[in-house]
Amino acid sequence: MNLAAQLQQLSTLLKHYPFGIGGSCLLWHLGLEANPGDIDLVCLEEDFAAIANLLAKTYQTEPAPLNPNFVTRQFACFSQPGALNIDLMAGIAVLQQGKRVEWTFHPERCYWQNNICFMPASDWLELYALFNRPKRVETLRRYLAG
Repeated sequence: MNLAAQLQQLSTLLKHYPFGIGGSCLLWHLGLEANPGDIDLVCLEEDFAAIANLLAKTYQTEPAPLNPNFVTRQFACFSQPGALNIDLMAGIAVLQQGKRVEWTFHPERCYWQNNICFMPASDWLELYALFNRPKRVETLRRYLAG
């Protein structure tokens, strides 16, 4: 399945929930990334279980990667043959110098384009800074300044 079709299918499946697609798929959408590695899907904590259950009907649940600095309250990974993996997250937080730093998802900032619900680039600039991804931060800074 091609990426746009997968993102459209996913967005249609989740249209009754506040959510947004970001990460490398957002960079792809903005013309900043040629080949996204996975689908980063952010939702509200109160919708996490319902969305995870919906995804589990058509995707296989995978073990979440271990990162001691990534302390997001709810995180799940899903896969499907021939499609990008999905990382579903809610209550995003990281440890920085031993302190928990939380990030708040604002679904009202998300926007629909081509039947796909994307998060704004400014939110992913904050998240990439939080996740200590300096190259992605610089890419988005240049994009937002342009």
